[in-house]
Amino acid sequence: MMMQVATQNRWDGTTIPLPSMARLVTTDIDEVHDHMSRMLCPHDLQIEGGNPPIDFTHCQASLKSVTFNATDYGNPYGRVIVKIPPMEELYLVQFSLSGSAEITQGQTSFRLSPGQMCVLDPNEPVRQVFGKGYKHFTVKLSKSGLESVLTRELGFCPGELHFAQEPVRLTGAAVAFAQLVRTVCDDLNEGASGFGHLRAARAVEQTLQRLLLAAVPHNHADLFHSPAPAAAPYYVRRVEEYINAHLCEPITLDEMIEVSGVSARSLHAGFRRFRSTTPMNYLKNRRLVLANRQLRDAADDGRSVTEVALECGFNHLSKFARDYHERFGERPSETLKCMGRA
Repeated sequence: MMMQVATQNRWDGTTIPLPSMARLVTTDIDEVHDHMSRMLCPHDLQIEGGNPPIDFTHCQASLKSVTFNATDYGNPYGRVIVKIPPMEELYLVQFSLSGSAEITQGQTSFRLSPGQMCVLDPNEPVRQVFGKGYKHFTVKLSKSGLESVLTRELGFCPGELHFAQEPVRLTGAAVAFAQLVRTVCDDLNEGASGFGHLRAARAVEQTLQRLLLAAVPHNHADLFHSPAPAAAPYYVRRVEEYINAHLCEPITLDEMIEVSGVSARSLHAGFRRFRSTTPMNYLKNRRLVLANRQLRDAADDGRSVTEVALECGFNHLSKFARDYHERFGERPSETLKCMGRA
């Protein structure tokens, strides 16, 4: 019971989360600017009202590639102004712990208050004005990793991902996202976390990414929230069975058409409707999944990335590496290396 009370106090704005993982505590605003530019992203920092006293604290914990950041600028007068240029390769998910922030992304402005979260768009400049007593918590996520999870869920790459530029109340999937963040951070803060294990960290990161896609409106939400497609017709299933039986062998589109027993147009229409992809992309994705599984095993038997790629039917290694990174958010060599350390 006492543990529950202590945990609650760290997340209600009276203090900040991750107290045992402080990265910087200072009263020097220049030191704050340099530190936060390195820890999160380059930005401009300004405090209005001359040079008032501050009591800055930043606490941080990490999983595999996700970082969790609790920040208190400690300015009793408020009006801390942060200007962030387009971040391009990362998303920042922000929560208000106490006080409020005025946020402008591109041409859109809104107030972020406790009980809400928002996603800062990596393609837009962001201006934030922190009010008196403002404390906030930020989750930093890889843009390529998040888009890779979306591609994996849909079975094809739908294009660039854009989240709604407005706050989301902590209800439904947003509550689940926030609660998982809180559970992980409280556990990491205790210093003996199972979440730090490589395989556990990977699973938790992917769960956070899926919950974020479910919680915050985005331009692919209709596809992400759509129910699983109905049972595919016989000719789609026939081609899938053929692919599974000959996955590592050369397979052409003409062979698939012949196996299906229908026209090329009907086959493509069937895969588009029931698998949301094309026959050749379906083949590629099945091989990528196999390659991912083989790379996880290759660290034990000494096989190289090249050997695994060729065994899985990939003859163009540079294209394989690009497609693999798009699907899984990391290079094949990184998967092999990580499994070797596990």
